[in-house]
Amino acid sequence: MRVLLVEDEPLLAMLLEESLADLGHEPVGAAANVEQAHALLDLGTVDCALLDFSLGGSDTSVEIAQRLERLRVPFCYLSGHSTLESDSGAPDAPLLTKPVAMDSLSRALETMATLRPRADCPSGQGSQA
Repeated sequence: MRVLLVEDEPLLAMLLEESLADLGHEPVGAAANVEQAHALLDLGTVDCALLDFSLGGSDTSVEIAQRLERLRVPFCYLSGHSTLESDSGAPDAPLLTKPVAMDSLSRALETMATLRPRADCPSGQGSQA
């Protein structure tokens, strides 16, 4: 799958990109902020995304999560915290706690693969099979 990664910590982004490749997926790039994430989404289709919730300072990935939700692209949040801010306006999605274990990442990607829209489905609705 083509995976968008939004992570503001360069070393962690690099490690996650390597992990995605090791699991047989294609990282489409690592965005460190909302603007970079929008630019990567503008370049082409992604099958799913991993979104660091907090992007430094008061910035969050909520805007990207909302865009992905409109596009019906499955995503997971990444966070060093066990919960997200309840008043953030973030769309519901699974939360992976950093540092992310390889087996947790693999399971999350497998789950997102079942949620993504099928290419042969003209209505754009995904298959749950």
